[in-house]
Amino acid sequence: MTEIARDAELSALGLALGKAGHLSDSALRDAFLKLRGTNADDQVESLLAIAGVIRPAVAGSLAATTNAIERGLASGVQAIPISSDRYPAALRGIVDAPPVIFIRGALEVLHRPPGIAIVGTRKATGHGLTIASRLATFFGNAGLTVVSGLAMGIDAAAHEGALLSASPTVAVLAHGLDKATPRANSHLADRILENGGAWISEHPFGATPKAEYFVLRNRIQVGLSAASIIVEGEERSGSSTQAEFCLRNRRLLLAVVPDSPSRVVTQSQLPMLLVNKRGAMAIRSRDDYEDSLAAVRRRIADLSITMGVVA
Repeated sequence: MTEIARDAELSALGLALGKAGHLSDSALRDAFLKLRGTNADDQVESLLAIAGVIRPAVAGSLAATTNAIERGLASGVQAIPISSDRYPAALRGIVDAPPVIFIRGALEVLHRPPGIAIVGTRKATGHGLTIASRLATFFGNAGLTVVSGLAMGIDAAAHEGALLSASPTVAVLAHGLDKATPRANSHLADRILENGGAWISEHPFGATPKAEYFVLRNRIQVGLSAASIIVEGEERSGSSTQAEFCLRNRRLLLAVVPDSPSRVVTQSQLPMLLVNKRGAMAIRSRDDYEDSLAAVRRRIADLSITMGVVA
């Protein structure tokens, strides 16, 4: 059996155990981690034993999860459990890492060093969009994978800027990978795949988006990155959860702030709060780019020591 097939089988069983109420997400994650380093051919039976369940007890749920994973494989979507060596080490090391991830596109991005997440509000200013794109191109040309969420506004601008660089970009989605949303960014999503990037999600093929999924996907963006840059956002915008996940997981936090008080706008409230009260490193102009890059590279080196990630 190939590694892809083993990962698919184990992922299907793990999701079935969760769907049937035998294991919570945290219990499933712990069970998968116990399987690391064990004989791959025995892991399915070992997972059943850990859960204290016989296969017939999850037959219905397993049929459904297996079907979803097989439909995904037919469309180029692979399932990867946290026990697999193909699962990104930096993502495995965060608090509340997803037990299973799904990827569509270049698997090689999972084995690159952790990148840089560039995110922000959907209600971006023209100035913010320009900065997001410029930052993504700069960090991409420096060899970093740019990670974002494909949302309208800052996220889309970050992906666009990354596509102008020498490095791939990754879109973390809040639904199954049968399609990309929002529809307005579907062409952008296709270009990400065409240019050696990937879509990643914790949701199986066919799963539809829910409001809470958009908050939780921020932790995956953090886990795939050594640092996050918040470009624009209102004080209570969704990007505040990205910042909290970043700080909680010892990732570097940066924020774009106006270079003059006269340029303060509503969308700068969150970045200014993060710099003034949460210790975020400020990016005020292009003059700060090189220092920011050096700080991110130091964090990548730290992660390579503490988590064994590729540096």
